[in-house]
Amino acid sequence: MKRKKIFYEHDEYTGISIGLEYEKYLYHCQSKYQKIEVIKTSHYGNAMYLDGCFMLAEKNIDFYHDKCLSLVPKNTKNILIIGGGDFALASTLTNNTKIRSVDIVEIDRKVIEVSKRYFSKYFKFPRNKRKIHNLIIEDGMKYVKESNKIYDCIIIDSTDPIGQAKVLVSKIFIKKCYEHLSKTGLVIHQSGSPVKDMNKIIRPLCKKYKEVGFKNIKSHYFSMPLYPTGTWSFMTAERA
Repeated sequence: MKRKKIFYEHDEYTGISIGLEYEKYLYHCQSKYQKIEVIKTSHYGNAMYLDGCFMLAEKNIDFYHDKCLSLVPKNTKNILIIGGGDFALASTLTNNTKIRSVDIVEIDRKVIEVSKRYFSKYFKFPRNKRKIHNLIIEDGMKYVKESNKIYDCIIIDSTDPIGQAKVLVSKIFIKKCYEHLSKTGLVIHQSGSPVKDMNKIIRPLCKKYKEVGFKNIKSHYFSMPLYPTGTWSFMTAERA
């Protein structure tokens, strides 16, 4: 009997490992910022891991993107995505016909290069949507400090707040996001698992948003089978 190949992601907080059966180990590298790995699976197509954590797959990943899309206000025209260099979320956003521009600020050029190679479907936009995406290779914190552009919606689609992503949950970053929003603008912030990250990420994040001056701060939980604990969350906060 042929031995199955399993790629394991281990969660230190819960002590649980999640294994994903795969057919072939396609790619790995250490970029300036993180370890990038891609595997080929029969159930989910190609899957990408960053620093050993599941990020993206070609199939059955709509839980995350559809939930995020459902939180974007219907009249949104201009969006800023911090992170999202795989273009999966940007691709989903093109379903909203009112969106005029999406600025994607990704710190790691290698994530974009790898995604174009192994997740090419997310880079194929309808002819009338090809010009709405503006890719900026930059640190998210630096961008919000130096840019003067105003957005209707800002989406923080980053990895967990470790290493270079830690600043994206800081109070100064949140304050800068506030300054970049229109008067009725909304922030959507990836906020981890409500099972294991409530005290570490979700509650501290909500407190910082409140202290900066945001209103109507809410947490939104949803199923995410391939993420640790099987449940994930977004936090939303309004400037108005």
